[in-house]
Amino acid sequence: MAAAILLIHLLPAAAGELVPLRGHTGWVGAVAFSRDGRQIVTGSADRTVRLWEAASGKQLTLLEGHKDIVAAVAISPDGKRIASGSYEHSARIWDVESKRSERVLSSHRGAVMSVAFSPDGRTLATAGIDSTINVWDVATGDRQATLRGHKSWVNAVTFSADAKLIASGSSDGTVRIWNTATFEAVTTIDATKAEVRAIALSADGSSLAAALRYGAVRVWDAHTWKPRFELAAHKGDAWSAAFTPDGKTIVTGGGDWNQPGQVKVFDATTGELKTTIEATGEVLSIAVSPTGDKLAAACGNKTVTIWDVP
Repeated sequence: MAAAILLIHLLPAAAGELVPLRGHTGWVGAVAFSRDGRQIVTGSADRTVRLWEAASGKQLTLLEGHKDIVAAVAISPDGKRIASGSYEHSARIWDVESKRSERVLSSHRGAVMSVAFSPDGRTLATAGIDSTINVWDVATGDRQATLRGHKSWVNAVTFSADAKLIASGSSDGTVRIWNTATFEAVTTIDATKAEVRAIALSADGSSLAAALRYGAVRVWDAHTWKPRFELAAHKGDAWSAAFTPDGKTIVTGGGDWNQPGQVKVFDATTGELKTTIEATGEVLSIAVSPTGDKLAAACGNKTVTIWDVP
């Protein structure tokens, strides 16, 4: 209860308390909400994918089959499928109802660091340390395209809300924007030579954020691709960034390895720091529920924490 009291002190408007998700036996590097905000999926170094009830923290499903660390997870818009990316050089698509792996997608030559469903759920993008992004037909498992151009690990991939663009972030210090109709690069954004750990596009399509090595988070105008501001977010690495559904707030997560990290909340227009939340472990991944009332942080201490916020 002491942790909950601390949270209420840091977030004066918050009415809920901490809900810890416990069950993973390795660090948790990936977390995502379902579209309705009722479920959370996590991926861990223990090689498992787990589905949880967001309100209670109850584990609903355990998915086993990966032979190495699970670095990325996503839930399809209809909630019927989960995608996961692993260090074993492959991604998997799971059927939630049967709890079985539908497909193994194995074209990357190295770990799969990020996965993302398109807004209609028919397409999956996977990003790997082989410097490529692969685009897949979810129903058939056929590869539609391989996007090439990054010079180093691709750590993050996401679709725009209108499905017209794919954004990718790489350790080569760039963010690339791709046209989903032609699979050609639209623009390349220089992130000042810093490795890009994670990226996020606002739902209204106006902003792009990139979490960088050594703690900074940069924000660009997603219409002109011109920089807006840089946030001095974390003392260690900035591992994750997300927008709230209304696009008015940026949430970031980071910290030093094996040390308690922080979640920080910024005004997306001005870059002003609004709130700092102390986490129990290094924050490796964060997610904001599509309904905007919950925040989840996956940590290096084998736990995921959910905050119930306005």
